[in-house]
Amino acid sequence: MINKLWIDYVSAAVQLYGIAPFGQVADVISAQTEEQVSEEEIKRWIEDPFGGSLAKAALEQRFVYLHPGNFFVGQWIVEFDEFESHWAQQQGKPFYVPEQQELLLWSDPHYFHKPNEYWALQKWIESEFAEISREYAEGLAEDLQMMAEDPFSPEKIISEFERRDLKLQAGQIQVLLQLVTHLHNHTRQQIIRGHTPYELFQLEKQFLRPLPVQVGRNDPCVCGSGKKYKKCCGA
Repeated sequence: MINKLWIDYVSAAVQLYGIAPFGQVADVISAQTEEQVSEEEIKRWIEDPFGGSLAKAALEQRFVYLHPGNFFVGQWIVEFDEFESHWAQQQGKPFYVPEQQELLLWSDPHYFHKPNEYWALQKWIESEFAEISREYAEGLAEDLQMMAEDPFSPEKIISEFERRDLKLQAGQIQVLLQLVTHLHNHTRQQIIRGHTPYELFQLEKQFLRPLPVQVGRNDPCVCGSGKKYKKCCGA
């Protein structure tokens, strides 16, 4: 019998992270359900001759595959042999783990989170190109969001409009690139384990230390005494 909830959690984790270690999946299931699951139990489940075969077939329908070393991975990682590169770039970054209701939305391989910045971009496209339908504007905005998930170039963004015979003026290009930059900063990315660049910056900012200030001997002392540095703390 297939454990559908575990299938959903594995699929969601891979959709968010690209690479989902067995242990991470076990930790999240344990934290969000009444089950206490270990990495070893996930391993036994997926390697079971009968149940595991059914589970793997169900996961493959969601473009999820096994990788040696106790990992679930996305289809694109298998096809392009990107495991080592993707895994190396993820190191040192925490996993983004939303509440259960939000997390399980990601179990649908066609789900993609659309932040407010996405809707701002779509609204701008609709206002600037009145000749296209809302559905067409939505499709363009979705393509731009996929492009914005990775480091993008202005040329790549502009060429998407040219490909669709949508002419951009200089002022429009400036606004467009600002909108896409904001969208990039608020789009969840597998390479940073489901965080947005903005969220990750806020997390890392807590650990940044200010650069040391160079104080001249004749400058006021940094302690606030009012004396010159050379006659105070620098003496």
